[in-house]
Amino acid sequence: MNSTKTSADGSADIFDLTGRRAVVTGASRGIGRAIAIAFAQRGAHVIGMARSEDGLKETAALAEGAPGSLDVHATDLRSPHAVEAAVAVAAERLGGIDILVNNAADDHDSSIEDTDLAVFQRVQELNLQSCWVMIRAASPLLKDGGGKVINIASVLGLVGIRDNSAYIAAKHGLVGLTKAVALEWARKNVQVNAIAPGYVETAMLGDLKGNEALAAYVRKTTPQGRWSQPEEYAGPAVFLASAASDFMTGQVLVVDGGYSAQ
Repeated sequence: MNSTKTSADGSADIFDLTGRRAVVTGASRGIGRAIAIAFAQRGAHVIGMARSEDGLKETAALAEGAPGSLDVHATDLRSPHAVEAAVAVAAERLGGIDILVNNAADDHDSSIEDTDLAVFQRVQELNLQSCWVMIRAASPLLKDGGGKVINIASVLGLVGIRDNSAYIAAKHGLVGLTKAVALEWARKNVQVNAIAPGYVETAMLGDLKGNEALAAYVRKTTPQGRWSQPEEYAGPAVFLASAASDFMTGQVLVVDGGYSAQ
């Protein structure tokens, strides 16, 4: 079990991450940024990864003054060689890896007839393949002292909608990967879990962000009647990264405003 910090009244802080070493992908914006900052604020030493150097610098600036630390490394996670090299860089800078958050993602909305094979493969490369390669590359480090893997899946890894087959296939695959590796590592003191966000108001929406028809759809189909915000996934991630979740593995923590309860 992971060690916990003791507060002034003598009680244990089961959500403390002091001294833990974490890698967070897709940390230049959105959910990844929120998680990386939250980990640093809970005392972890974090390396955030993404393609955007400018976005990563902004993330690091937002974590200044945190009890932990937040360093960054720009890389293209679609490349298996780049992923393996990035894990080596993180391990050298941090002295090991205790927590791995696979968050980097890409989306593509179109019918299956209108989706080119190259597009399908590109979506799989970032949303699924990079996670598999990252977990495999980090496995010796994670299993060295009780690691945590958190895959950021999606509610669309549990259900389907029309005209989004590439993304849905990748996220269903990520849920399956979570369960498979959790079972492989269950007796090695490594917990592997996923978070399934609902509709999130992030930069990944691009031109869709001002689409009132889409906004109306989100309000109608999400029981809480709104988009979620990236910061609302920081708490679930801290829980899964901390000693509070030591007996939880192979699970999908759904944070979707009630969408999948219907």
